[in-house]
Amino acid sequence: MNKLKNITQNFQATDYYHLFMLIFYTACAFVFINSVSSPFFYISANLSLSVMIIVMSVMSNRLKDNRNFKLFQRIIMAPLVFFIYSQVQVYIKVLNPHDYDNILIGWDRFLFGTDPTVLLKKISFPALTEFLQISYMTYFLMPLIHAVELHLRGDDKVFNRFAGLIIFCFYFSYLLYFFMPAIGPRFTLHDFGLTSSEIPGLWLTETLRSIVNSGGGIPDGALNPAQYVYRDCMPSGHTMMTLMNLILSFRLKSKFRWVFLLFGVSLIFGTVYLRYHYVVDVFAGIAFCFVVLWLEPKISKCLNH
Repeated sequence: MNKLKNITQNFQATDYYHLFMLIFYTACAFVFINSVSSPFFYISANLSLSVMIIVMSVMSNRLKDNRNFKLFQRIIMAPLVFFIYSQVQVYIKVLNPHDYDNILIGWDRFLFGTDPTVLLKKISFPALTEFLQISYMTYFLMPLIHAVELHLRGDDKVFNRFAGLIIFCFYFSYLLYFFMPAIGPRFTLHDFGLTSSEIPGLWLTETLRSIVNSGGGIPDGALNPAQYVYRDCMPSGHTMMTLMNLILSFRLKSKFRWVFLLFGVSLIFGTVYLRYHYVVDVFAGIAFCFVVLWLEPKISKCLNH
């Protein structure tokens, strides 16, 4: 017990959150070893990353005054979060192989009497599409900018509080995807292949769409992209994370809070306009963001952080 306590005494809440997700996915790989592709790759990768997190936490005590090491320790969070996200698709098809798009479409129609993405087509024009697609791409960028700003302030307590909420919000959304997997209106209510002609942009839209498609699991030239795309619509993680960063940027008086507000509101609107989400996904994302704001500090406190 003393050895374990010595190892974990320097853990931040984010370390526990990373380790929980890596262990959860590793357990899934073992349980469904005959049903998922490349299970041994994910098992070995997750265990290696877990060891890395533990080692870095132990080293942080010896290098606690080394700002370069602390910066590296924080930067490594970004690719780690994306790697953990990429595993959602690996296990979601075996844990919950059904898509719930028809239910989400029904909820939208009950609330609005029509399909909001169809309705928004009437106000679409290339310049607006371009701006909203650019805004959509700031999803990871805005919390990263905010994190760098807080790191440069040098207040580790504030940074750790921010990082705990942000990382918990990411991972909470990933776990929620397992309950109602969905692929979104660009596949169910619209012809995915006609997106570019129906809501065209100007200069960057097509390139940015390709990046989103690739990051969402769709291979280039896929004949049936709906088969490959990640089932990550419900709730809208983009909404959860963007709203969380917005709230924290005003709480912590970020220099970029008004820029975050402009692009954040545009991003949330763009999730529906660009046909990535149903409106009920956005509503759920807003609700779960406030759940995280209430829940994460309590969990962090239990972890003695």
